Amino acid sequence: MDSASFQAWLDRNRWLGRCPADLLAFWKETGGGDVFESETILGPLGDPQLGDDIVAVNSEMHSRGMPEAFVVFHIGMLVSAVNTASGVYVELAPADFHVLRQFASLEEWYSATLRAEYRQRYGLP
Repeated sequence: MDSASFQAWLDRNRWLGRCPADLLAFWKETGGGDVFESETILGPLGDPQLGDDIVAVNSEMHSRGMPEAFVVFHIGMLVSAVNTASGVYVELAPADFHVLRQFASLEEWYSATLRAEYRQRYGLP
Protein backbone atom coordinates (compact mmCIF):
# COMPACT_ATOMS: atom_id res chain seq x y z
CA MET A 1 0.00 0.00 0.00
CA ASP A 2 1.17 3.51 -0.58
CA SER A 3 1.94 5.45 2.58
CA ALA A 4 -1.03 7.81 2.31
CA SER A 5 -3.57 4.99 1.87
CA PHE A 6 -2.05 3.03 4.72
CA GLN A 7 -2.08 6.05 7.03
CA ALA A 8 -5.69 6.80 6.12
CA TRP A 9 -6.63 3.21 7.01
CA LEU A 10 -4.85 3.53 10.36
CA ASP A 11 -6.56 6.88 11.00
CA ARG A 12 -9.98 5.30 10.36
CA ASN A 13 -9.10 2.40 12.69
CA ARG A 14 -6.94 4.03 15.37
CA TRP A 15 -7.10 0.93 17.62
CA LEU A 16 -5.01 -0.91 15.01
CA GLY A 17 -2.23 1.63 15.45
CA ARG A 18 -1.49 0.06 18.84
CA CYS A 19 -0.13 -3.03 17.05
CA PRO A 20 3.65 -3.67 17.00
CA ALA A 21 5.80 -2.03 14.34
CA ASP A 22 6.64 -5.33 12.62
CA LEU A 23 2.94 -6.08 12.03
CA LEU A 24 2.25 -2.54 10.83
CA ALA A 25 5.18 -2.81 8.40
CA PHE A 26 3.92 -6.20 7.18
CA TRP A 27 0.44 -4.77 6.55
CA LYS A 28 1.86 -1.77 4.70
CA GLU A 29 4.01 -4.02 2.51
CA THR A 30 1.43 -6.73 1.75
CA GLY A 31 -2.04 -5.47 2.68
CA GLY A 32 -2.72 -8.90 4.17
CA GLY A 33 -4.25 -11.72 2.14
CA ASP A 34 -4.31 -15.46 1.73
CA VAL A 35 -1.30 -17.60 2.54
CA PHE A 36 -1.01 -21.25 1.55
CA GLU A 37 -4.39 -22.87 0.96
CA SER A 38 -6.28 -22.12 4.16
CA GLU A 39 -4.63 -19.23 5.97
CA THR A 40 -5.70 -15.60 5.88
CA ILE A 41 -3.69 -12.67 7.17
CA LEU A 42 -6.27 -10.01 7.97
CA GLY A 43 -5.29 -6.50 7.00
CA PRO A 44 -6.20 -3.27 5.25
CA LEU A 45 -7.13 -4.94 1.97
CA GLY A 46 -9.49 -7.50 3.56
CA ASP A 47 -12.89 -7.97 1.94
CA PRO A 48 -15.91 -8.09 4.26
CA GLN A 49 -17.78 -10.26 1.73
CA LEU A 50 -15.03 -12.89 1.96
CA GLY A 51 -14.91 -12.82 5.77
CA ASP A 52 -11.38 -11.43 5.91
CA ASP A 53 -12.11 -7.87 6.99
CA ILE A 54 -10.01 -7.24 10.09
CA VAL A 55 -12.49 -4.79 11.62
CA ALA A 56 -15.49 -7.12 11.22
CA VAL A 57 -13.61 -10.21 12.42
CA ASN A 58 -12.33 -8.44 15.53
CA SER A 59 -15.71 -6.88 16.27
CA GLU A 60 -17.37 -10.31 16.12
CA MET A 61 -14.72 -11.92 18.33
CA HIS A 62 -14.83 -9.09 20.87
CA SER A 63 -18.62 -9.50 21.02
CA ARG A 64 -18.06 -13.18 21.90
CA GLY A 65 -15.80 -12.29 24.82
CA MET A 66 -12.32 -11.88 23.36
CA PRO A 67 -10.40 -9.36 25.52
CA GLU A 68 -10.26 -5.87 23.99
CA ALA A 69 -6.44 -5.87 24.13
CA PHE A 70 -6.33 -8.64 21.49
CA VAL A 71 -6.31 -7.83 17.77
CA VAL A 72 -6.79 -10.93 15.63
CA PHE A 73 -4.63 -10.67 12.52
CA HIS A 74 -4.71 -14.27 11.27
CA ILE A 75 -7.38 -16.93 10.87
CA GLY A 76 -7.08 -20.40 9.44
CA MET A 77 -5.76 -23.53 11.09
CA LEU A 78 -5.47 -21.40 14.22
CA VAL A 79 -6.47 -17.97 15.46
CA SER A 80 -3.57 -15.56 15.91
CA ALA A 81 -3.65 -12.18 17.59
CA VAL A 82 -1.41 -9.54 19.03
CA ASN A 83 -1.88 -8.44 22.61
CA THR A 84 -1.71 -4.68 22.18
CA ALA A 85 -1.12 -4.20 25.91
CA SER A 86 2.13 -6.17 25.85
CA GLY A 87 3.08 -6.37 22.16
CA VAL A 88 3.23 -10.16 22.36
CA TYR A 89 1.83 -12.32 19.55
CA VAL A 90 -0.47 -15.11 20.70
CA GLU A 91 -2.25 -18.18 19.43
CA LEU A 92 -5.78 -18.21 20.85
CA ALA A 93 -8.22 -21.02 21.52
CA PRO A 94 -11.15 -20.20 19.20
CA ALA A 95 -13.83 -21.28 21.68
CA ASP A 96 -12.88 -19.16 24.69
CA PHE A 97 -9.89 -17.05 23.54
CA HIS A 98 -7.45 -18.31 26.15
CA VAL A 99 -3.80 -18.06 25.14
CA LEU A 100 -2.30 -21.33 23.87
CA ARG A 101 1.15 -20.04 22.89
CA GLN A 102 3.05 -16.73 22.89
CA PHE A 103 5.63 -15.33 20.48
CA ALA A 104 7.94 -12.34 20.83
CA SER A 105 7.72 -11.17 17.21
CA LEU A 106 5.83 -11.63 13.96
CA GLU A 107 8.78 -13.59 12.59
CA GLU A 108 8.81 -15.94 15.59
CA TRP A 109 5.04 -16.41 15.25
CA TYR A 110 5.35 -17.24 11.53
CA SER A 111 8.26 -19.65 12.04
CA ALA A 112 6.54 -21.55 14.84
CA THR A 113 3.09 -21.70 13.27
CA LEU A 114 2.56 -21.42 9.51
CA ARG A 115 6.10 -22.19 8.41
CA ALA A 116 6.31 -25.19 10.72
CA GLU A 117 2.99 -26.51 9.39
CA TYR A 118 3.63 -25.99 5.68
CA ARG A 119 7.43 -26.46 5.45
CA GLN A 120 7.44 -30.07 4.39
CA ARG A 121 4.30 -29.87 2.24
CA TYR A 122 5.82 -27.12 0.09
CA GLY A 123 9.48 -28.04 0.36
CA LEU A 124 10.39 -24.84 2.18
CA PRO A 125 13.95 -24.58 3.53
